[in-house]
Amino acid sequence: MRAIVLVLLAGLASQAPPPESAGTPAAKASFEAGIAAVRSGDREKAMPLFRAAIEADPRFAAAHEQFIDGHDDVTSDLVELYRRWAAAHPDNAVYEWALAKLAGKDWRTAETHLRRAVAISPSFARAYQDLSVIAELRGENQTRVEYLKKASELSPSDAGSFFQYASAMKAIDQAASIRLLKDVAGRFPGTDRGAQGLYWAAYETTDLPAKLAIYERLRAEFAPETFSWSESGMSDFFDVLVRVDPAKARALAADMQRRIASRSEQQAWGELGAYAGALAESAALRANGAGRAAVQRLDGVKTPRGHMDPAPLTLARAAALEAAGDPTAAYASLTDVTAKTPSDELIAETTRIGGVLKKSPAAVAADVRAVREAGAKPAPPFTLPAYADRKSVSLADYQGHVVLINFWYPSCGPCRAELPVLQRVLDKYKDRGFVILALNVLPEEADLAVPYLARNAPGVRSLETTGEWADQAYGVRGIPSNFLLDRDGRIVFRPGVIRSPRDQRTLELQIESLLSDVR
Repeated sequence: MRAIVLVLLAGLASQAPPPESAGTPAAKASFEAGIAAVRSGDREKAMPLFRAAIEADPRFAAAHEQFIDGHDDVTSDLVELYRRWAAAHPDNAVYEWALAKLAGKDWRTAETHLRRAVAISPSFARAYQDLSVIAELRGENQTRVEYLKKASELSPSDAGSFFQYASAMKAIDQAASIRLLKDVAGRFPGTDRGAQGLYWAAYETTDLPAKLAIYERLRAEFAPETFSWSESGMSDFFDVLVRVDPAKARALAADMQRRIASRSEQQAWGELGAYAGALAESAALRANGAGRAAVQRLDGVKTPRGHMDPAPLTLARAAALEAAGDPTAAYASLTDVTAKTPSDELIAETTRIGGVLKKSPAAVAADVRAVREAGAKPAPPFTLPAYADRKSVSLADYQGHVVLINFWYPSCGPCRAELPVLQRVLDKYKDRGFVILALNVLPEEADLAVPYLARNAPGVRSLETTGEWADQAYGVRGIPSNFLLDRDGRIVFRPGVIRSPRDQRTLELQIESLLSDVR
């Protein structure tokens, strides 16, 4: 595959016709009239206008895109029309690219047309971008990166193309990806993609000072009131700050409340500011020896909506209770949250307060386990075919193991982002009795499921099912969905999508707690 890519990228660019056009004046006029018709809700009027734009300028890719997308279904007549056009104009790469779009999820056919497109016009950036999608679906990460790098080099002024290249690099070199994501902001200042680059660079960075510095740069260079990615980043920035410096988190909330015009967002930031303020003021009271007042300051305070990490408030409340002379209440509040959403800080503090109460680490673990098991319930049994050998695999086969059941499908972007993370977790715990069963809910994508998992999550056991079964048996509504089972086959945890370093660590601690359980 890589040799084929290199041949494609080499090409005969100096002899090739231009790959696509921005539209001749006549084509643009028809195109813009078609867009106006679409916006007014008259798609029937728009379609002949888009076709007129194509006939005026056959290399006008945007017109082809609108013409194809305007059809509710891909008909044989539409495909035949493009085949005739492609045969009549073998030097026009756009027709081959359009045939790839018409192929839909027939990825082999789409790839054939895209390769023809870049053979005709080796500088056709769109075709390389679409080839990268197919490579991603197959789990061919190096090939995907090469295609996207080529596309960004062919379109140096396209911020989206460079962002996609920077983001894709994560699959083969995360540190390089973070550097490139920060470069997006430098190369394309004042753009949404620049803000998006810094957002994801901060999200993927694990070093705390570096993470905070990227968020500060995001706020300084991309005004949150102007750039949606910066506004979203400030919410994540708050989550990080409130864990380490509630006073700074309160200042950030006040700044955002001044910047944002939306009343609902102003209210949300006001709630965040009040939350951070309560944590900061409780800490100050505690530092001055006013433990009871520190507890009262947190009365009625809840983790804000949309901010799911309960650790900052739990730790603050436990510290206040201990300062007020009530370590028993502090311990109870800690064990309840640690059992459900463990973190290293929560576990350490629960163990420490347990020691104050003369509890051994084993006794603390037993108390946490009792809370955890109170909500456990048997996992629905199943027997499903395995992709590797088509043999039946039953959940009962893994009795005595800690099992993560992952519902996914290959064309699901969040699923593809999650599975390499799950493989890293599996590598860490597989020798201790941890297994992952990946249940593909779209059997029609089996030809993508097997190669993707082989390249990105080779240790995961891949089984075939359907979305209907997942809904009926496990109540699965969104994909990906995860269920973490203990050694007795009971559902103990329902992890969310596992993507960020913090998500990964929470999952690891949940797994460790189940692996450590002694029966």
